[in-house]
Amino acid sequence: MNQTTKPPRRIGALFIASPLFPAAQSLTDDSAAFLRGLGDASEVVVAQPLARDRASLAQALQSIDLHTLDGLIVQLTTFAGAELLHDLVAAIGARDLPLALWAFEERDEIVTNSVCGVQLWMSTLQRLGRRPVFVLGNVEDAHTAPQMRDFTAAARAATALAGARVALVGAHADWFTNLAVDPVVLHRRLGCTVVHTSLPRFTAACMEAPAPSPQDVARWADVAFDGGDDEAKRHIIAATYARLRAGLDSLQADAVALRDWPEILYGEHFKGTWSALGELSERAVPLAPEGDVMGAVTALAVRAFDPGSLPFLTDISGIDRDNNHLVTWHYGVSPRLAVGPRRIDAILKQESFAPQPGPLTLVRLSLQADGRLRVFAAEGRIETRRSAANRTAALFVPRDTPAATLLRRFVEEGFEHHVTAVHGAWAQAAERLAWLLRAEMVRG
Repeated sequence: MNQTTKPPRRIGALFIASPLFPAAQSLTDDSAAFLRGLGDASEVVVAQPLARDRASLAQALQSIDLHTLDGLIVQLTTFAGAELLHDLVAAIGARDLPLALWAFEERDEIVTNSVCGVQLWMSTLQRLGRRPVFVLGNVEDAHTAPQMRDFTAAARAATALAGARVALVGAHADWFTNLAVDPVVLHRRLGCTVVHTSLPRFTAACMEAPAPSPQDVARWADVAFDGGDDEAKRHIIAATYARLRAGLDSLQADAVALRDWPEILYGEHFKGTWSALGELSERAVPLAPEGDVMGAVTALAVRAFDPGSLPFLTDISGIDRDNNHLVTWHYGVSPRLAVGPRRIDAILKQESFAPQPGPLTLVRLSLQADGRLRVFAAEGRIETRRSAANRTAALFVPRDTPAATLLRRFVEEGFEHHVTAVHGAWAQAAERLAWLLRAEMVRG
C-alpha cells in the first residue's frame, strides 16, 4: 500500500483590489492574519503583493506557486472588474483548482463594494466553466471562519480525489451488485483510476508475510476472547493482521476496496479478519470492506477533510422511532474509537465494542451508471447509551431530520449498501465538496 509521505496540504490566499481604493492594504493585512489563524489542517499561503494590476497579479501568483495548491481563496477586497480574472484563469490552466470567492459584508455604508465584485467574478467564472464557493463575512464575524474551514476541507477532498488510484481487490461481495462501479465513468467523473488486483494475487502477497512481531500481538493485549485460550488466539489474529498488512503493502493506491467477505473471512489462514481490518483501518490509506469502491472514495474524501480522522463504513440496520435513533452496525472499525471493553467471539469472526459517543457525520459519495454523482450527508451524535447489538454498533441520533425521515430518504434515494461514518461535524464541508464536484447534494 502506498504509504509514502505526501507533501503538506496548501491553500493559497489571493487579494484583489481596484487601484481606486487606496485603503485596501490594511484590509488585506487583517484578512491574512485571520486566515493564518484558522487552525485548519492546511497551510495557508498568502500571496504577496496585493494584486491591483496585471504586473502585481503575476508577482502575487508567482509567490504562492499555484500548481502546488489544493485550493485558492480569492478575496475581492474591493470591487474589481474582470480584468484580472482572465489572467488568473489562464495561470490556473486546465486544472479544475478549487476556488473560493470571499466578499466582505457591509451592512449599511458601502465602502469596498466587495459583494458586487464577487458577484461579477462568480458569474463570469461560471460562464467560463469554473464553480467557485462563495464565502461571505468579515474577519470579526463568528460565521466567517466555519465557512473558510468548510471550503478548505472540501478543497483538500476534491484535490485528493482528482487523480487518485483506488485499488479494487477482487470485486464487490457476492450479489452486492449495487456496489459495482464502472471504472470509465468513475475516471471521467472524478478523475479516479480503479486499479484491479485479483484475490489470488492479493492472498499470495499476504502469505509472504513474516511472522507477527510482539508489537503486532500486543494490539490485542486488552481484548477478551470468548471460550478462553486468549494468548493463543492473540497470536492467531496477529498472524492474520501481518498477512493482510503484507497484502495491502503490495498495492500502490490512495484508497483500497477489499473483497474480504466471504473468501478472506473464511480462509484457513485469515482467522480474525474483521478484527485485523479494524487495526489496519488506522493506516494512511483508507480501506473499505466488501469491495465497496465508492466507500473507499468517500473515505478518501473524509480523510482529506480531517487527516487525523478514522472513518469507517457502516450499515444503517435499525431504527427506534420513539427515541429517534438509528442503529449503525458493521465491522472493520478502528479500536482507537472503542469505549470500554473489546470482545471477540469464540470462532474469531466478530469483534464487538461500543464506539465513542459524540458528534458524528454520515457521508456517502454515490456514482450512477449514467455519470450522475450525488453526495449524502447527515449530522448527528452517537448516544452515550450503548446498543445491544454485536460488532461495532451505535445509536445515532440525527441532528436536523427525524430518524425515520432520514432512513426513508437514504433508502428511497437509492444510496448503496454502506455509508461512511466519521466523528465530528462535516456536513457543510460535504456540501461544499458537492458544489465543487458539480454533484447533487442530499441532506439527511
